[in-house]
Amino acid sequence: MRRLPYSLLFFAASIIVFVLQLIPVTGVFLMLVLAVLWSVALVNAGMIGVALEAAAGRVSRWWLVLPLAFYGGYWAFAALDHITLWRLTGSYDAANARVVTGFDPASQALVFEKDGSGAWLTQNYALPVVYSVNANFPEGYLSHRLMDSGACKRARSPEAQAAFVHAFGFHDGDAVGSRHLERRFCSLSMPERPDLPMVRVMQQESRTQVGSLPIRRTVTTITMPDGRRFELLGGVASPLKWLPMPMTGCGLNSGAAKWQCFAGFRRDDFTPIVSGDTRYRRDEKVLAGALGLQPVAIGDRKGSDPDLILKKIAAVADATLARQLANVDAMIADPLVKADWQVGVVSAHPDILVSRAEAIMTGVERAA
Repeated sequence: MRRLPYSLLFFAASIIVFVLQLIPVTGVFLMLVLAVLWSVALVNAGMIGVALEAAAGRVSRWWLVLPLAFYGGYWAFAALDHITLWRLTGSYDAANARVVTGFDPASQALVFEKDGSGAWLTQNYALPVVYSVNANFPEGYLSHRLMDSGACKRARSPEAQAAFVHAFGFHDGDAVGSRHLERRFCSLSMPERPDLPMVRVMQQESRTQVGSLPIRRTVTTITMPDGRRFELLGGVASPLKWLPMPMTGCGLNSGAAKWQCFAGFRRDDFTPIVSGDTRYRRDEKVLAGALGLQPVAIGDRKGSDPDLILKKIAAVADATLARQLANVDAMIADPLVKADWQVGVVSAHPDILVSRAEAIMTGVERAA
């Protein structure tokens, strides 16, 4: 033992903890106390301890090879990851800078093929409305607008909510700890089909690896009304952190229904590939730039015309009421008919239900 560094005991402790995690009974308790992170402290403490013991002459100087190889090799791979990320950033930025779509919000409607960042664009750019495809409604689309808080309260009536009109609050800020709630406006969504030529936005993600760098690549395709297509590149990468963080542990994989173990170095996940001064929303800013949208400062935000939007909400409620009444009449005629059983808007009109009371009771008797 005099010839071995005492610091090797840190490695032994790390191995013991990992072996105990392999056993589900003990592994569950160790998982609850975050034992997966213990190896970070134990391995680094062991490496630094070996280096100090060798430097102090307690053990042979040859032991310095162990921490030098560990940190030197790790930092070489980390540097390679960051160099790869830097190159990707340069190529993505150059490709995106060449995209100019000629989008005109006054004569064209921006439509996301899936639920995207349309609401965020209306909050932070001079864009009055954005749409998203949604097959759950007869209109086939949802609209997203910025609304004053006063109009938001009227849009939160039970009848409006039953017609799938929703007013959501939202936060400003990049980091979670510095975000604050916007109290002057809300983000309003409701079923509505665009009546202008549509500029469609489709985002597709794929997982791949460039060298040793894992990335989740995002390709945003913009299709103009005349058929022209543009592509924007983005996504996130997972480079190695500069501080080695070896992690070993086990956990329950509910999808595969098994106790699953892993070992590896922790990476800096969700690192944006395209350049920017924020951690999040960089891909959305690239999209806004390609569309020629002008950013709006938080203090300069403006909501949509409340009178116009309240009329649209009333029209949506009336259309929903008509559809729900048609379903009620169909169910009265045939209780076994396959119809939409949502009657939230109808229930806000008891006078209409009273006028159909006799027919409803007849339908109940027929069903019995």
